[in-house]
Amino acid sequence: MTVTPMNLIQHELVGLKTHVVASRDPRQVCRSGTIIAESREMIHLDTSAGVIQLPKSNCVFDMSLPDGTIVRVDGHVLKGRPEDRLKKRLSRRW
Repeated sequence: MTVTPMNLIQHELVGLKTHVVASRDPRQVCRSGTIIAESREMIHLDTSAGVIQLPKSNCVFDMSLPDGTIVRVDGHVLKGRPEDRLKKRLSRRW
């Protein structure tokens, strides 16, 4: 199944390029790289400065899909284990 803006939340995020647009911690804004791992609360991002860990609930991400589309995602929507996000029902109000 291909990644689209409509199924991004319920899809695997590892391998996607991402950019932090907003965060409660100003030191995390403007960080960009490739997602290499994901846990319930954190995203591990491979940047030019090394691997950094970002809390999902504190950040807003711009994620680049394989077809070049950029999708803005609030980290609160991503919160939870990756395997449990597949079962999660979302209201599509965007």
